Amino acid sequence: MARRRTLPLRLGAPVKIGTMEQEETIQANEKRRLQVYASGTDVLVKVLDVPESDYECMIVNASWPEKGLLEGDIVLCTASSVGADGDIVMIEQEGKVRLGVLSTLGYLETPVGFRPLEASERIIGVGVALARKLSRGGADFRL
Repeated sequence: MARRRTLPLRLGAPVKIGTMEQEETIQANEKRRLQVYASGTDVLVKVLDVPESDYECMIVNASWPEKGLLEGDIVLCTASSVGADGDIVMIEQEGKVRLGVLSTLGYLETPVGFRPLEASERIIGVGVALARKLSRGGADFRL
């Protein structure tokens, strides 16, 4: 990606950001979201035919194997309020953002069944690609 940031391999581990003079330690779950630009030289654009554009990445914080999602996966989302059945979507509620799976219009799929979107929830992004680090090494995953 054109803009590179260091993301943790696992959520909950502290992440160092900033310069040597001004380093700040934050919890990884506070950095689940990252805005990136996918350029024509990026593998997602070349291999997966993802359009060059600005995207928001969000890290999966809990595995959902039935949907093929593992903790630490990175979902690349495009800004949109409209998704299709089965799409991974970014949901904003009271200033907090999380991932969900859209069922039929107005409903979300959860591990225990379906539920309607609450009035305070709104879809702000739709997943277009998924990245997964296969190495079990301790190196950071870089976007």
